[in-house]
Amino acid sequence: MLRILFELMSMLPERARRRVVRALMNRVWDTLANEVVEGRENIPDQPCLFICNHLSNADGFTLDRAFRPRQVFFLAGVKLQSTTMTRLASEVMETIAIKPNSPDIEAMRRAVDTLKGGQSVLIFPEGARSRMGTLLEAKKGVSLIAKRAGVPVVPVALQGTEKLMPINDTDMGGERLYKADVFVRFGRPFRVEDLEPEVAGADDARQALVDAMMRRVAALLPPEYRGVYREAPPAAAVSREPQQPAAPGP
Repeated sequence: MLRILFELMSMLPERARRRVVRALMNRVWDTLANEVVEGRENIPDQPCLFICNHLSNADGFTLDRAFRPRQVFFLAGVKLQSTTMTRLASEVMETIAIKPNSPDIEAMRRAVDTLKGGQSVLIFPEGARSRMGTLLEAKKGVSLIAKRAGVPVVPVALQGTEKLMPINDTDMGGERLYKADVFVRFGRPFRVEDLEPEVAGADDARQALVDAMMRRVAALLPPEYRGVYREAPPAAAVSREPQQPAAPGP
């Protein structure tokens, strides 16, 4: 039913289409997503780079709602353009298209330019949705964006969107929504130079930096979601920065 509805909405003029799709998605999220947002007070007033774990195609709109009224640009995989439903859903947000699993220099340049131009950007450093629900090793590109933009970085943790819209690898356009408890947690902002104690001496400085960034996301998640970032940062590094509150369970 939803697929047919989205096909009909795709025939509308762009402005009307975005308004109608956004209203429909808001209604669906209001009905199915029991959404709890924590830590909004950690978001700086200035432009910043948000980094978040990635569980579902529901992540973008869930975060868009959590950010309101603030406008944030999302780095979104070009694969979302491959089906009518995902294309229209991503169209209601401000996006920067990026090719997953490749060094998309143009997308990274646009992200840096957007940040330097006074807008905030969110990126999913893992580069793909986690099929197991746990954190995957992040791609190095986010460290380059963070260093070149020179803005505060805010870790964000999602929990429950994998139940709101489970991944369907055989038919992404046919993914269904279910009632679920959803949590969005914003951590304390940091700058890349704050992570130097964790990066110093690493064989691969860029990977070490993005790993240090992702440990701030992991700290906001329950242990079963932390995956490859389940280990805490070195004690010497932790002692130099404020402690994150322990992530509560659902």
